[in-house]
Amino acid sequence: MCELIRSSQAVLIVILLSYLLLYSYQFDSNLFAQVDGYYSNNLGLVKILVDKAIQTFQNNSTKDAITHLREASAELMVSAMDNNIKNKPAGLDALAFLLGHTIKLLSENNTTTLPKNSSILYLNTLEEQLGRYLPAISSNIENSINRTASTTFPKGPFLEYKNEPYGLKVQYPHNWIIRINNNYSLPSTSSYSHPQVIGSFYLPNSTEGLPFFYIGVNSNLSKQFKQFPFTLQQYLNKSLQSKKNSSSFPDFKLIEATAANQNNNNNNSLAGFPAYRILWTYKHPTYGMRKLMEFGIVVHGSKGYFVDYAASLDKFSKYLPIFQSMKNSFKISICNTWSNKTTTIR
Repeated sequence: MCELIRSSQAVLIVILLSYLLLYSYQFDSNLFAQVDGYYSNNLGLVKILVDKAIQTFQNNSTKDAITHLREASAELMVSAMDNNIKNKPAGLDALAFLLGHTIKLLSENNTTTLPKNSSILYLNTLEEQLGRYLPAISSNIENSINRTASTTFPKGPFLEYKNEPYGLKVQYPHNWIIRINNNYSLPSTSSYSHPQVIGSFYLPNSTEGLPFFYIGVNSNLSKQFKQFPFTLQQYLNKSLQSKKNSSSFPDFKLIEATAANQNNNNNNSLAGFPAYRILWTYKHPTYGMRKLMEFGIVVHGSKGYFVDYAASLDKFSKYLPIFQSMKNSFKISICNTWSNKTTTIR
C-alpha cells in the first residue's frame, strides 16, 4: 500500500524520444481517420478517451484500448493541425506523436510477447503529459461528456473507473490522472499476500500537495493467516505492522488505528462492509511531510480490499471531501475470476 514512486528516468526517456522523433515518425494513416462525433480542440474528450483506453487495457482488452487511443489521436490531430484555433496550447504536436507511438507499441504487444510493462510505461507517460493541459481540460471536459451521450460516462465533475478483472468500481475527479502500477497483473488462483495496487488517481500538482487515491486488494490472505475466515482485526494488525516496518514511510507516526465491529458505534465502512481505518504521517524525501488515511475491509473471509488517500500535511484537509466522495463511490463485484459465483456488493 505504499505510495507509488514515479519512474522519472524512464518517463524522461520516453518524452525525449517523442521530441527527437517527432518530425521523422510516419503515423499510421488510420490515425488521421475521422472519428464519429469528434469535436475540434477538445482536450477534454482526448482525456476521456485515454482514460478509457487505460481501463480497457487493464481489463485485458488491448484491441479496445487501441480503438480508444485512435479516437483520441484523431481528435488531437484535428486540434493540432487546425491553424484557425486561437490560443492553441503549445506542445500538442509532441503529445500527438507520443499518442501515436503508444498505439504502435500496444499494437505490437497485441501480436508479440513484448514486455507488458513497456505498454504500461507509455500509457502512464501519456497521462502524465495530458496532465500539463489540466486547466484546459477542466474548462471543457463537461461539454465533452454532454456531447458523447452515447457513451456510458456519467455527467458532472466525476468519471467512473471500472476494473472488470478485479470487480472494482470507483468515481474519480475528471481532472485527476490515472496511473497503472508497474506490477499490475490479472487476478489468478495462485496465492499472494502482498498488497496489489490496482489503480491510482492523483492531481499532478506539487503546489496542491499531490493528492493521491489508491485502490487495491490482498488476495487469499486466509492462507497466510492459516485460517478461514480471517478477521478485520487481523487484517488491521497486519496492515499496521507492514507500515511500521516499511522503508517507504520514514519517520512513521501513527495517529489512529481502529476497526469497526458490531459492538461499537464506529462508523467506519467501505462498500457496505465494516472497515478498519488507519491514519498516519511520514516524511517523504522529496515532498516533505505527508498524511495518509487507509480504509480496509474483509470480503468472504479470504480477501482484503483497501483504499488509501495521501496528500501533503497542509493540503490534506482540502482534498479530504474529494476522498470521501471517491471512497463512498467504491464498489466491489466478485467476478467469476475470483470465485465460482458472481456476487454484487453495493
